[in-house]
Amino acid sequence: MEAAETSILLVPVARDGTAFMPELGNSRGYTIGPKGEERKVADYRQALQELRAMPKACWRRPNDAGNWGIVTAVRWEMRPITAA
Repeated sequence: MEAAETSILLVPVARDGTAFMPELGNSRGYTIGPKGEERKVADYRQALQELRAMPKACWRRPNDAGNWGIVTAVRWEMRPITAA
């Protein structure tokens, strides 16, 4: 079994405090981009790189009720990210 590696990365954070984290992906990848221009990106680090290039970083994530919606970054923070 391969050991998990932790890196400190700059990630976008939405107004509600949720950040773009690896666990937001599913079998098809990560959904990023503003409404109507969304796209799937298979790799977390590639999705993060694309979010950095956007004028306003937008991504889908589940809310408290489990419904997936689009959020927009209001700030960027350094966070520990663990990947297998």
